[in-house]
Amino acid sequence: MIGNFLRNASLVEKFLIPNIFVIIIFFISVGTLSYILLKQQLKKQAEDILNNSYKLFQEQVKVKERIGLAISYLISKDPDVKRAFSLKSRSPLRKYVKIRSDLELLTDIYDPRLQFLTPLAVSFFKTWNPEEFGIDVSKFRRIIVTVAQRQAPQKGIEVGLKRVIVSGAFPVIDGKKYLGTVEFMTPFDPLMDKLKELTGVESTVLIKGASGGYSDWAKEAEKVGDYLIYYETNPILRNIMLKALEKPGSVFIEQNFAVVAKPVFDFSRKNIGLLLLGYDLTPIVDSFKQLGIYVLMFIFIFVVATFFMSYMIFKKYVEEPINTLIEHTERISMGDVDQKIPLKSKDEIGRLAEAFDRMRISIKKVMDLLK
Repeated sequence: MIGNFLRNASLVEKFLIPNIFVIIIFFISVGTLSYILLKQQLKKQAEDILNNSYKLFQEQVKVKERIGLAISYLISKDPDVKRAFSLKSRSPLRKYVKIRSDLELLTDIYDPRLQFLTPLAVSFFKTWNPEEFGIDVSKFRRIIVTVAQRQAPQKGIEVGLKRVIVSGAFPVIDGKKYLGTVEFMTPFDPLMDKLKELTGVESTVLIKGASGGYSDWAKEAEKVGDYLIYYETNPILRNIMLKALEKPGSVFIEQNFAVVAKPVFDFSRKNIGLLLLGYDLTPIVDSFKQLGIYVLMFIFIFVVATFFMSYMIFKKYVEEPINTLIEHTERISMGDVDQKIPLKSKDEIGRLAEAFDRMRISIKKVMDLLK
């Protein structure tokens, strides 16, 4: 069918139709390839952004751990602290209620908390609530128990009774006798807010039910499978953020929003939950679309200009010479053999014109002889 059409089509149609078809196929191919490359590039950028955000989160945790450990170390060396533990007197520790406020300004940490604990893990003095003491936290404060058992400093993330914290804890030792533990705690929640401020990445913190079982906040927390929702920077995005649970560690993109689930480890490297990170890719998609439009416009203009130039060359050097040749052969067929065929190109059409002109001359000689 196509063969018959092309066989009966004019030269212009034989030139235009295949070229238009090729151009359409070309733009479909370019569009498809661009879409595939865009998705790949989007995923790559999403992976880079979310992985870098996770690294920044880990760096923030390490900074808070070092601050907590440094402060608890300095306080553990205070003679008043040793005397307070030895005499079982909280009076020497009351000066740290004011120091806690100074530490907040010094460290730029929101709501830092100092706590003093006696063996094994009994709250002795809290700077944020001096009148509350005597609570045994050994069931859920593994970091304090570890300090007491090993008589060595510990630092890291831990699920507390009221909230998740980043802790730095140091033993108080008088000679060789272990007296208790000094702990400097940083709330976990502001780390997520700071991460959003620095990177624009949204986050949702999920804590394993087994890790948060003793916590007061767990009683009211919403459950998602084996996890409890501890904190969200943007609850509106919850359904999209939870998509990351389908394949933890892999970037998932939906509605131009990329999410990934990363593990959260406590001080002992035990996995206690997941950190869901999400980033809105709309600005990147828009920039890619704008760039793609410019590229396609450039390609379109280039192809159209090339097509037009090719057509003009075809018209001038193919169609017009052939029409001239047709015109003269029709004159020859009607007996007009005096006009020379005015084609002097060296291509196939020129050689064909020369052949026709020789035929014209031969016919003219025969006609002259017949006269």
